[in-house]
Amino acid sequence: MSVKPNTTSIFGVNKSLVNTSSLWLSTTNPENRLPSLSKSRMIKDVWADNLEEEFAVIRSLIKDYPFVSMDTEFPGVVAKPVGSFKTTHEFYYQTLRCNVNLLKIIQLGITLLNSKGEVPEHCSTWQFNFRFSLNEDVYAQDSIELLRQGGINFDYFTAYGIEVTHFAELLISSGLILNPDIRWIAFHAVYDFGYLTKIVCNKDLPEKEEDFLQIFHALFPSVFDIKYLLRSMELSHSIGLDSLAETLKLRRFGTTHQAGSDCLLTGHCYFKILRDNLGGVTPNASNGILYGLSEDVMSSATPSSAQAVAQVNHTESSQQGYGSPMMGYGGTNAAFPSSPLPANNFK
Repeated sequence: MSVKPNTTSIFGVNKSLVNTSSLWLSTTNPENRLPSLSKSRMIKDVWADNLEEEFAVIRSLIKDYPFVSMDTEFPGVVAKPVGSFKTTHEFYYQTLRCNVNLLKIIQLGITLLNSKGEVPEHCSTWQFNFRFSLNEDVYAQDSIELLRQGGINFDYFTAYGIEVTHFAELLISSGLILNPDIRWIAFHAVYDFGYLTKIVCNKDLPEKEEDFLQIFHALFPSVFDIKYLLRSMELSHSIGLDSLAETLKLRRFGTTHQAGSDCLLTGHCYFKILRDNLGGVTPNASNGILYGLSEDVMSSATPSSAQAVAQVNHTESSQQGYGSPMMGYGGTNAAFPSSPLPANNFK
C-alpha cells in the first residue's frame, strides 16, 4: 500500500519550515556534515557526497509532483559573438552558445510541485552545487560578487562541488527528462536550458539554433517559460522575477541570487499566474518556446534519439571533463570585452 506524501501549498507555506539561521546538512554519515547555503528548510543543498541520496528522494516523488520549476546560477556573460547576423534571434543564440560553451554552471535548483501548486512537505527544493574554482574557471567578476552577496562561498564549491558528468548520469535515469508527463517551468529560461542541455549531452551547444532546439524539445517535451507567458497577459514581460513576485504579492523563501530560492519563487509565480490570469490552464501554444529565441522553429527529434546522444556521450570517462576553461566552445568566433558584458543571469 502506497502512502501519498504530505503536501504543503505554496500559497500558504508552513512557517515552521522556514529558518533564517545558518544551517548545516547532515548526510547518512553523522560525521560527514556538508555546508548549507540556503536559509530555508524547504531547500536542500546537494553536494557530491549526498547527490545520489537526494536523487533517490526526487525519483520517489516525481509521480505525485510532475511539475518542475528550475533555475540556474552561472558565472555571468564574458563574451559576445563576432560577425554579421541576419536576425536578433541569431545574435542572441550565438551569444548564448559561446558563453554556455565557455563557462561552467555554478548552481541548479529544482522545485517539485503537483497540479494544485502544492509541494512535498519538509523539503520542496533541491539546490545542486557544482564544482567551481575561482582559480581555474572563467567568470565575470561582477557576477561573482553578486553571488557572494547572496551567500555563495566558493570555497565550498571547490571542496564539495558536484561533477557535472555524475549529475548528468543521475538526471538521465531519474525520469525528469525525455518524459512528456514532466512539465518544466522556468523564468527567462534560455540560459537555464542551455546549460542543462550542455550538461545532459556532455557536449557543446551546436552551431545552429535549430539544431539546439531539436535537442532541447526532445529532452524537455513540456516546458513553459514564464517570461514568454507574460507576453499574452496584461503583466509586463520586461520585468524580472523579483518584480513579478512583488506584483503578484508573493513571498520569497531563502536567499535571492541562489538557484534554490529562485526556482521556488518561480514555481510560486507560475501557479499564481495560472490561477489568477489563465483560468487554471496553460496555453498549449506556449509549450517549448524560450523567450528570446526563434519562435517558429520546432523540433522533429524523438526522445529516443536524444537519449542515445546523452547516453553515448556519458559513457566517456568522467575524468575527461571539459578541458581548458578557455577551450571547447564549438568554434564560435567570440570577442572578450575588456569590460565584460552585463553579467546578470537575465532574471
